[in-house]
Amino acid sequence: MATREQDPLSHLAALAHATEDLRPTDELTEAVLLAIEPPDDRLARIARETSDLAPSEDFVSSVMAKVGVGAASGARPAEPPWSSGVVRFGRFALIGAAAAAVLGLWLSRTAETGYDSAVLESVASIEVYE
Repeated sequence: MATREQDPLSHLAALAHATEDLRPTDELTEAVLLAIEPPDDRLARIARETSDLAPSEDFVSSVMAKVGVGAASGARPAEPPWSSGVVRFGRFALIGAAAAAVLGLWLSRTAETGYDSAVLESVASIEVYE
């Protein structure tokens, strides 16, 4: 009830006076630094909390045996084909790009042939007039 009876302008003036200096104090800085958990402590805590999630040695060896990469085999896995990372519509885009390259080469050859013949005709006509 007392807040409704208070003059709004005096309330704003009090707020303005209280917020003139908003620089952090030493107490605030210390409180923030204490609230921040150091990364090493955080990683150690996470490692402790997830220590039971580590796979056992027999799990690792059984997975590697299924994959076929044992210590005795020494065989390297086959490399995937070059197109394994290309998505389905990407293959069509590659075909379109190759077709555009062929068309560009054909157009440049045609233009170059036409330019060469025009230059040769003009040189021949100059030699005839001389």
